[in-house]
Amino acid sequence: MRKLRCFQIGGLSVQEVLDEFNERREEFGIPDGDIVSVSALPPTAAISIAQPEGSKKLPKVEVVIVYWSVN
Repeated sequence: MRKLRCFQIGGLSVQEVLDEFNERREEFGIPDGDIVSVSALPPTAAISIAQPEGSKKLPKVEVVIVYWSVN
């Protein structure tokens, strides 16, 4: 039976979050046709995001991706 699930991911930009999601989508086992919606909203949690140079930044956006899952 399929279930409706979501990823809720904070980031510095919508494009950054979507690029990372698309790079890892196969790892999650989510085909294009199973994505129901993608929404962007102000961040709801102040969880710092680690940067490549070692610093931390607060998210500027939160992206919610709703999808169908077989698990």
